[in-house]
Amino acid sequence: MKIISWNVNGFRSALKSGFLDWFKREDPDVLNLQEVRVEWEELDLFTRDELTARHEVCWFPAASKKGYSGTATLVRRGLGFTHTKGMGVPEVDAEGRIIVSRGPAFTFIAGYFPNASAELVRLPFKRQFAKDLAALMRARHAAGERLVVVGDMNVAPEEIDLANPKTNRKNPGFTDEEREDFRGYLKEGMVDILRARHPTEKGLYSWWSQRGNARAKNVGWRIDIFLVSEGLVPAVTDAKIHPDVRGSDHCPVSLTLAL
Repeated sequence: MKIISWNVNGFRSALKSGFLDWFKREDPDVLNLQEVRVEWEELDLFTRDELTARHEVCWFPAASKKGYSGTATLVRRGLGFTHTKGMGVPEVDAEGRIIVSRGPAFTFIAGYFPNASAELVRLPFKRQFAKDLAALMRARHAAGERLVVVGDMNVAPEEIDLANPKTNRKNPGFTDEEREDFRGYLKEGMVDILRARHPTEKGLYSWWSQRGNARAKNVGWRIDIFLVSEGLVPAVTDAKIHPDVRGSDHCPVSLTLAL
């Protein structure tokens, strides 16, 4: 089973950059998109037909602000997933951030995690989100579910996960608080699977600033991350970042499971 996550930084923009050709070529079993920034009904019929030809689509735009945030999960027809929009936290769910999809072999929790924002004005909101998500993981594990959690997490967990850790020490995405909250996910029985498989490899980035030719220089951050339940680790056959895929300031990340 091939699972892909991608912050497309605006779905309309991604379409203009060849998203549908990429989608057909990759043909993922499960796909989550972040920052779609568009309502399903605003997409043209051809695009909707292409997306639904082989996949069920759960589209979750932000209700609080049109053209902001929003996520989508696409699952190959017949895999038996059911979808819930949101985590049951009104302030978060109004921004269309998380979709919970329960399948026969695992539960897929995916979406667009909050950004602490300039001057850390949204850090309290982001920290509460992290507590709520950790509680959701705990409850699902207690119910016997195995989890795959993924998305633009807007945090680089360790110094190896960004090109310039020293100069970003207190900046959004690399504060002590955000990194502590990420470790909280691991304490709930989750594994950062790419880093577990490549513990010392540098340069594994999934987001680059659009300034200073950062992508060409690979001056980036690893903030798009797959977490898997400890019990699912033996089923992981591959975990990758795909920096060659363009169309956004993020690139896709993928996970392959043998189930």
